[in-house]
Formats: sequence, C-alpha cells, structure tokens
Amino acid sequence: MTQQADSSFIFELFQPKGRLSTYVQGIWSASVSPNDSGSIKRWLQGDACSGILFNLNGPIYLDKTQYSAKVLLLSVSKQAHSVTLPAGSQLAGIRFHPGVSFGIFKTHCDQPVALKEGALSLELQAIVNHLVNTPGHYARISALYKWVNRITNFSDVIPTSLSHALNIVQKTQALGLLNGDVPVSQRQLERQFQKWIDMTPKQYQRILRVKRALNFLKQTPDTDLVALALDNGFSDQAHMTREFKQIAKVTPKKYSKLVAFRQN
Repeated sequence: MTQQADSSFIFELFQPKGRLSTYVQGIWSASVSPNDSGSIKRWLQGDACSGILFNLNGPIYLDKTQYSAKVLLLSVSKQAHSVTLPAGSQLAGIRFHPGVSFGIFKTHCDQPVALKEGALSLELQAIVNHLVNTPGHYARISALYKWVNRITNFSDVIPTSLSHALNIVQKTQALGLLNGDVPVSQRQLERQFQKWIDMTPKQYQRILRVKRALNFLKQTPDTDLVALALDNGFSDQAHMTREFKQIAKVTPKKYSKLVAFRQN
C-alpha cells in the first residue's frame, strides 16, 4: 500500500499482485480534509490507461468540467489532466491497464462519462452505497478489490495478440521490433490498438516514453536531461521537451525542479 499525504490531502494506492495485476494497475482512495481553506489540485499522468471513479461527496472538477455524479467512467488517458478537489472531497477508484476497460465496458469515450444514479446496475449501486458508508481508505480499497474480483470475468478481456504486443512495446523503444514478434499483421495490430485502446501503436509508444522519463525524473530529479532523452528513445532533448509539453503538460526541466522542491 502506497500513501501520499500532506496537511489536508490523503491518497492511498494499492497495486494488486497475482492474477488481478495483469488487468488492474491500481485501486485507490483519496480525501481532502473538510477543514481545508480551499481546493486541492493534482495532475493525473497520461498513461494510456482508463478506469472507473467513485465520487462520494460533492462535485469535483476534471480539467475545467464539474462532475457531481457518483460514478464516472474515465476515458483513455492520452495526456495529463488536472483534477480539482474541494474541501471534504471523498473519492475511490480502479485504474485498469491499457485495453482492459474497453473489454469490460465495451465503449470508449472522449471525456469522462457520468453515469446517472437511477440508471446504475444493481452491482454498481451496491458498491456505491457501500463506499459512501465506509469512511476508511483501507476499507474502501479492500471493498473495491473484492468487488472487481467478483463481478469481472477477465478471461477474454483483451485478445492474446494485443496483450503480447503491449508487453513488447513496454519493453522496447522501437516499434519496428514488433515485426515478426506478434502473430498478426501490422494492419491487424493497428486495428486492435484503435479498437481496444483508442490510439495507434505509435501514439501508445510516445506515451510510454514520456511516462518512463517522468518516472526516472521522479526518482532522480538532478539527472542530465540530454542523457535522459537518449536513454528513453527520444532523438534529442528538444524532442523530449516537445513530447513532455504535449503529453505531460510540463517541461522536463520544470518537472525535475518541482520534484526536487517537494523532496527538500
């Protein structure tokens, strides 16, 4: 269990092990103190994943749009998004690995989809009621872990060929290395990526490059940016900076300074 906390904001994250880890990136719970004097703003990393968010107490803002619904289906994350949480906010959610959310919900959305409370399935309504009446972060995460295990059949969530291709792209820097490694043609692979992840393999690779570089900077904010760019498959530092601006909404230099400031 990972915890991030300051004087008013608490974020708990559980990353499953075993069977569920293949499909679920993380199960989380967050809150803002009701005594906080203002709203808390955080950035959600672009990672090609999607998920389901349970908004348990009042409106929140994703980018500049207000949402009050208890259940939100989150779109595939192609770039960083801001979330603004007023005082007293209580949330929980599940983050699925790429392609899994489409396999479960059979839909893609350009923006978060607010599910009307009267139209929720019995299973969704039951877990919402349980989360609303469960104040502890660990208890909420435990409830969501049991819920997603019980209601979801993961056996055929995404095609085996797509799962194999995703694993290869995650481990390599060049899409050309996919040739001959995946038992489908490049055109079939393109169609699978578009259907299940709502993006091309090349776009997925770009997001992974930025994500890897961000994670490295988070651990080593004083790293040399030229070396970081080359080590992560960018042609040069200027290329990395352009990709960061488009996908992470921040430059590598600014991000490294923010990380260093928080660590001091």
